Amino acid sequence: MLGNRNFKPASVYNMRFRQKFKKIISPFWRLVFYLVLIPMLELSILVFCCSTWFLLLSVLVSGLVGVFLAYREGLRSWIELNRCLDQGDSPTVPTLHGVLILSAALFMIIPGLLTSLFGLFLLFPLTRSFVVSYLVLQFNAIRLRTQKGNTPYSPEIIDIT
Repeated sequence: MLGNRNFKPASVYNMRFRQKFKKIISPFWRLVFYLVLIPMLELSILVFCCSTWFLLLSVLVSGLVGVFLAYREGLRSWIELNRCLDQGDSPTVPTLHGVLILSAALFMIIPGLLTSLFGLFLLFPLTRSFVVSYLVLQFNAIRLRTQKGNTPYSPEIIDIT
């Protein structure tokens, strides 16, 4: 193995596979997968495991609870956003809360057991705050990575115009 010049580690092949896979699977097909195929799979599981009345009742109740909780939490997030803007604070956290509430409402309205549970997970303020703090850390890491490189925000570039 030591003398073989054609030897490449598995990570190189894995990286090439990921690049080809990302080119094949466009964002449209990912959206189709998340919004069509997963709910179809969930509904088929519910149909085979439950009665028709339980299925209809669970879809109706999860949709109504999702709309009610999304309205209540969305209103709370809107008030917090206006408070931050009035005080001159950064509206990042209330905006992220609003985006997560909107996506949670979408998950609650889509029929299915797993999407409804994920929507409930995002609708409760305690669990949503964990997701918001994770997203803020990820956004800051991305911002720091782009600032370290050769970007217009880099301190090494001086504009003399």
